Parts: sequence; C-alpha cells; structure tokens
Amino acid sequence: KLFQDQGWLGYFDILNGPVYIQLVKDFWKRCDIITQEEADKEYNNNVAEDPENNRGKSREQLGLDVLVMK
Repeated sequence: KLFQDQGWLGYFDILNGPVYIQLVKDFWKRCDIITQEEADKEYNNNVAEDPENNRGKSREQLGLDVLVMK
C-alpha cells in the first residue's frame, strides 16, 4: 500500500520487465570471468618482466585490472 500510494509500482514493473532482462544480457556479454590461476599467472608474468621494481606491488600498481573475488 505504501509503495502504491507513493507511485512506486511502475518503477517495480520496470525492474521486473523486459528492460531489466535486457540490461542483464548486455552486461553479461561485457563480463570477463577469469580463474584465480589465470590471475596469478598474469600477475607473476608482470612481476617477472622487472622483478626488482615490480615485486610486492599490487595488481593496481602494476596496471592490471583489480579483481573482485566472491
């Protein structure tokens, strides 16, 4: 009732409708899924290029994508 009185029902219809599904499909195509093994290999290769300067740096400091692990 509260949402109806405030006019939010149209908003929820948009979230549950085809617009939301299309957003998920568009977003999913742009996602890159990599394993921890691949991420470690990428990091180690970057460190190996210049061990003296790169050892101990974060992925971000090395110019690599910051990974979100869940």
